[in-house]
Amino acid sequence: MTRAIVVAIAIASVAVTRAAAPTPQTETAGAFDLPAPTGPYPVGTTTWRVTDPARKETFTATGEPRQVEVHAWYPAAAPRKGAPAPYLRDGLAEVRTFATVFRASRSVFDGLEKVKTHAELDAAPRVTPRKLPVLVFSHGYTGIPSASTALAEDLASHGYAVLHIVHPYEATAVTLSDGRVVSMLTPAGTLLPPIGDVMSEWRTEDESMAAVTKSEDAAEQGKIMRGYLSGLSHTEEALARWVADDRLVLDKLSALPPRTPASRLAAALDLTRLGALGHSMGGVAAGQFCLDDRRCKAAMNLDGIPQSGKMIDSAMGKPFLMVYSARPGRLGANDPIYRTAAKPYYRADVKDTRHLDFCDMTFWGGPLRERPVLGAIAPARVTEITRVLARKYFDQELLGQRAALQGALAPFPEVTFKTVTPPGK
Repeated sequence: MTRAIVVAIAIASVAVTRAAAPTPQTETAGAFDLPAPTGPYPVGTTTWRVTDPARKETFTATGEPRQVEVHAWYPAAAPRKGAPAPYLRDGLAEVRTFATVFRASRSVFDGLEKVKTHAELDAAPRVTPRKLPVLVFSHGYTGIPSASTALAEDLASHGYAVLHIVHPYEATAVTLSDGRVVSMLTPAGTLLPPIGDVMSEWRTEDESMAAVTKSEDAAEQGKIMRGYLSGLSHTEEALARWVADDRLVLDKLSALPPRTPASRLAAALDLTRLGALGHSMGGVAAGQFCLDDRRCKAAMNLDGIPQSGKMIDSAMGKPFLMVYSARPGRLGANDPIYRTAAKPYYRADVKDTRHLDFCDMTFWGGPLRERPVLGAIAPARVTEITRVLARKYFDQELLGQRAALQGALAPFPEVTFKTVTPPGK
């Protein structure tokens, strides 16, 4: 598993509990200009929550059922009339939790609350003879729910409905149906014990992935990867929990309260054209979801390494796109898994990038730029690349636009794209 979002930012390549001592911050992160969507349709957005009575919430001792939040973006029926939707959909808690782990001033990222989006809250969805293709999206482990807004808005402007599933207690903030905002931290500001259990399993990730990518022997690569994955029992539990959340959201679409923005959107969705994607662990979860759920037709992973779950010994038999950043020792780390599980397996390497460049955090600036977690590529450029990779890949695999992705990458010399075949073929 790639390191959790907050771990990557707290200090590159080490666990959050070993983060550097607080240092004076010379700059706060202010509002930035969120890139405008590039598609022909206005964008709507809405939020709802669903409850799973069959699962107890494992992060609390109250016995309450598991509850999942959904932020959705979709093509709207008419241009926006009112004020844009807020950027921080779960409020300042999203970035204040992050600031706590970052060991910065609690308010250092508060300026992000003023970022202007391009979507109208609770807008009516666009209705056409053929319903909307659907993309299930997940954030990274301990990720910030609103940090992929630029990608979601753009996909929606091109006709996709994006269901961003926010996994409670494993994100910086999630709002439950009773108004409570829960996070990954205890009241004392430390990581919840189950999150610490997951992260402790990743201590040898750097050296293990470096060994995989250094070897040129397929059998040796598989041996190293299996050895590493064999020690990820808590990570496996987290991944299964996230896949169950994804399936819950889809299963509950027909049971949403009538005459609500959520139910109107649900009625406009075409679940026969459904894909999954995510950043970091969200990308890992997308692969496992597509393996487990027949409704998923294609999946995409934005720099989540390595693939855990069951895919290493399974045949997914569906298209998969792995997008690699240029992090040292990681390029190609997932190939021993995806090249045999996926059919076909596509790989895109984006030079001059780091892990966090595939989300809005590339724009955040402020103290985030003080640590080596962002690449040299310009924020607007890497965001354009990420949008094109996601949109054209799903145009190709869900909408039947043959070879749409490879043709769209010609203007981007930063991207190396290829189809990877299993060894011996």
